[in-house]
Amino acid sequence: MSAAAGPGRGAGRIAYPALLATTALGTMSSNVINAPLWVIRTDLGMTAQQSVLAVSAFTIAMATAVPLAGWLGDRLGVKVFLIAALGVMVLAELTAASATGLETLVSARAVQGAACSAIPPCVQAALVSTWPERTAQTMGAWASAIGVGQAVGPPFGGLLTEALGWRWVFLVHAGLVLVLMALLAASMPKVGRRRPPMHVAAMAWLVVGGGSTATAVLLAGQTGPWTAVALLAACAVLGWWLFAHLSRRRARRSAADGTAPRPLLDPALLRDPAYLTAAAGAGLAMGTLAVAIVAVPLFLGAELRLGPAQIGVVVFTLALAMTATGPAAARIGRRLGSRVQLGRGVALVVLAAPVVTVAMATSGLGVARWVVVSLVVLGLVLAGIGIALAQSAAATELVLSPAGRSGAAVGIHNMIRFLSMAAGYSAVSLAWATGASLFVFPALAVAALGLLLLLRITRGPEPAPAPPPLPTTAGPATRRRKDRP
Repeated sequence: MSAAAGPGRGAGRIAYPALLATTALGTMSSNVINAPLWVIRTDLGMTAQQSVLAVSAFTIAMATAVPLAGWLGDRLGVKVFLIAALGVMVLAELTAASATGLETLVSARAVQGAACSAIPPCVQAALVSTWPERTAQTMGAWASAIGVGQAVGPPFGGLLTEALGWRWVFLVHAGLVLVLMALLAASMPKVGRRRPPMHVAAMAWLVVGGGSTATAVLLAGQTGPWTAVALLAACAVLGWWLFAHLSRRRARRSAADGTAPRPLLDPALLRDPAYLTAAAGAGLAMGTLAVAIVAVPLFLGAELRLGPAQIGVVVFTLALAMTATGPAAARIGRRLGSRVQLGRGVALVVLAAPVVTVAMATSGLGVARWVVVSLVVLGLVLAGIGIALAQSAAATELVLSPAGRSGAAVGIHNMIRFLSMAAGYSAVSLAWATGASLFVFPALAVAALGLLLLLRITRGPEPAPAPPPLPTTAGPATRRRKDRP
């Protein structure tokens, strides 16, 4: 291998699937209570709004903590921090399993989301550092692992709830995380620690900006708390502005005086075209995913009167398409480049949106139900392929950009992903509450067309392969060779 020697062949065969499984389990943890939510609500005596809070607490905490998690991965070492975060997740799940009221459940879900925020930046860094010559392949597999998590999470939660009760959802998931912790501890190569600068004020305002944005976006999906949304939006703007201002000021001082403290990250990294393209592509992919997995079940249940099992089968086609596209995405990226791959993924989202919209518009016009369902499935398959292509291409653009070497920048990228997902949830909620459900997918198509235009305007050379963002520390007996993951 180049700058970083990979793990031994046996260790690599374990570490690679273990890292991907960690991504899948992390994705599952966000949606695993969606199916049994009604049972949990009834058992704990929660209102509908309180049950939604149990779901949204995870998303808010994850979006808020992920930049700090990226920085901590750099600072403490990816392997140590990832395993420690998984340990915190296990404790939070055990707490959730023993919850007797709303406060305990929501608090445990928030801690679980904060711990889960370590998974995206740490897994991405570990994959790229250990197999730098296979960046497109590993990022395609990473995108597929997200699809697996989206597919398996709801039925996992539903089946366990029916068989053993909802508390076992958390207990079994915690057991699976413990198994992964052991596998990672035994097989994951050490990724060299870095010493990124700490700028407490900038990090604090970044967390305030991200947390306020996530909360405001989720509340915007409700029709009532507009005063709270306005206040949170003001806090978000203030947080982001102060973060940028403090970072720019420290960067100027550091440039003028070499002994002055460095900024948390160079603000120029966030303006890099490759970074902006990666953020926009990942945001669209996650927003599309959120709209599809919420809007389609609502439509199928309310308009076509399909049962939960039938809806689950239909929505599963989205995750299946995402999972199956991973290997093909890697080949497209290697042959045509990540930006072309991203453009094709976005174009498929544009095609998927009107297909689902036509299905929704014709459901009340006497069209046979199987025709409507077939159109929905076609739209979901197109969307799933597009999401997988866009997500893996965005990840490749990110890790090959200069910002890909900064844990804080990778964390902000992942914050944008989760905020986009929260925005998708809120858009669906607001559209259904105001009777504008037919406009959800057209709005998604407009956003995708805007990104296609941006890709054309900012077209430039493909990013050159960069050294891995973090050097892998290998044992003295490790041979310098290319190991297949």
